[in-house]
Amino acid sequence: MAWSRRECKAIVADYFSMLHKDVLGEKYSKSEHRRMLISQLQGRNHGAIEFKHQNISAVLSQLGRLTIKGYRPAWNYQKLLFDVVEEYVNANESLVQSTEDFLISRLPVSPITPTANVWDDAPERDLLKFQRQAENAPSFTAHKLDFSQLERRNRRLGELGEAFVLELERQRFLNIGKQDLAAEVQWSSKDVGDGLGYDIRSFDDSGDQEKFIEVKTTNAGKYQPFMISKNEVSFSKISSSQYSLYRVFQFSDTPRIYRLDGDVSSLVNLTPTNFRASF
Repeated sequence: MAWSRRECKAIVADYFSMLHKDVLGEKYSKSEHRRMLISQLQGRNHGAIEFKHQNISAVLSQLGRLTIKGYRPAWNYQKLLFDVVEEYVNANESLVQSTEDFLISRLPVSPITPTANVWDDAPERDLLKFQRQAENAPSFTAHKLDFSQLERRNRRLGELGEAFVLELERQRFLNIGKQDLAAEVQWSSKDVGDGLGYDIRSFDDSGDQEKFIEVKTTNAGKYQPFMISKNEVSFSKISSSQYSLYRVFQFSDTPRIYRLDGDVSSLVNLTPTNFRASF
């Protein structure tokens, strides 16, 4: 049985209550939240409630917002849920934004030293068939500033993410006793300038071939969409054998990375968000 608007509103409000606590580091019980919700829903069991929470994570990822780390996005959500989440975000913008701003305020003063446990698998490609359906359906709802826009404006986050990957690459060579290659790793976007199509110039383990790394950093979770320019996509295609995109996520909490190697356009769904108009 499809969820009603009343049910969707109740579970969305509950999700944001948990998300606020999650971001602030406050302890809470997901099972207790599910028990409290049962009385407001029409015969839903714990499994159905948990799956709906995963649906909400998927919607929030689509909207470029933070999600609860423990609820992996489930993309086959109902259109009504998308509408209710969007309505909640717009109606509670100051509360939602203050939660997201809290992570920005926690950015470290100096670069973070990476650990050996930063690597994660890239999101599964088959999930994107549901994501593509939502992306291709135009929305004419009025939007306020979303989190991905906020992050693009926060130059400090991007710089710290690039510094994180720079140190990670240097450590890789130091760990195999190649100090000369470690010294040659270049922060290209800073030392040379933007517009190259990549941020870090490194090498393969042998040092025989250059490696070009584009860094995309977010305070949000693994499934958060990222912005990538036409120039960056083109460079990944031309230099596919030497190109990697490092997606740094959960940066202000416990930084993790997944890697996409090669032509980005063959690895993700690219959705046009702006058009250049001319006469």
